[in-house]
Amino acid sequence: MKDYKYSLNKKCCCTQKECPILGNCVLCVQNHVEKRIHLPECMQEMIRSNIKSLAGVVEFECNENRPHGEFWQTYDKENLINTSIERHEIET
Repeated sequence: MKDYKYSLNKKCCCTQKECPILGNCVLCVQNHVEKRIHLPECMQEMIRSNIKSLAGVVEFECNENRPHGEFWQTYDKENLINTSIERHEIET
């Protein structure tokens, strides 16, 4: 976990331990809002059980799709860090 001077959370519950912005809540949430792919993992548990229940009502299936180690070995971590910091500095 590296401090990029933006809101370091040393008790981050995210399981993506290879993520280069792990524990940097401001950069993490900002990155997820920008990409609009999924919620940050720390927020997923709050709604996961409700979503599964609702999905069952409409006969829809929920699958686990969190990235694993292989994903992070090929991911451009340096670009994620630089883009996240640049985006934050532009917006503040």
